[in-house]
Order: sequence, then C-alpha cells, then structure tokens
Amino acid sequence: MKKAALFSILLLSGFGASPVLAAPAFPAGLWRVADGSAIIRIAPCGKNVCGVIAAAPPPAAGEKSSVGQKILINLRREGDVWKGPIFNLDDGKMYDGEISAGADADHLKVRGCVQGGGLCGGETWKRAR
Repeated sequence: MKKAALFSILLLSGFGASPVLAAPAFPAGLWRVADGSAIIRIAPCGKNVCGVIAAAPPPAAGEKSSVGQKILINLRREGDVWKGPIFNLDDGKMYDGEISAGADADHLKVRGCVQGGGLCGGETWKRAR
C-alpha cells in the first residue's frame, strides 16, 4: 500500500517523466553523509544514477579538493534498490554497493561490500535542505 502511494506521489510530482525516474524510490537530490562531512548530489546518468561530491571540507594544503569526485558509479535499478560500484574516498577503494530508501523520503540507506563478497558496511544519509 505504501509503495503504491509513494509511486503515485512521484508520478504526480513529475518524477514519472523518464523510465529511470519512475523507480519507486528514486534517490535524486542532495544527501548529507552520516558524519555530516560532505554532501553528495545524486542524479540520472543515462539509464542509471550517479553520485558526486557536491560539498566537502576544504582540502589540506597541497591536496586536491574532493568536490566533483564521482563516488556512486552508474548504479542500476534492481527492484527497489540501485546497485553498482561505490568509491570510498577515505581509503581509495571500490566496493560493491547499493542504495535504497530509508525510513522515509528524507533518508537513504547506503551499503558497500568488499568486491567479490565478504565484509560489508553501511550508513544512512539524510536529505540535505
């Protein structure tokens, strides 16, 4: 019942304009990472979705800014989740990742696993206002 209502709201609000946007919990927008240190912009990239760092603390002297760095790479819709590579800026590694709706429209669950299986971790991002 909730999924049908959310889908109807998305269609009425204009999110039904393209196939990628018709997903039940399309994650487009600005999202603040769990520790509050950065904001990620999630938007369509072809049939998929991508996420880039939109805001982050200034880099240390001599280091490059992380703003503009793609961290969610061509995530594809699989049911109610979006799956694909996630780049972890902290350790410079790629992970098998997925994003999905959180408890409400203002929360996004982000999960990453060591490529090939094994250790996984995750956090919840909050919509930036």
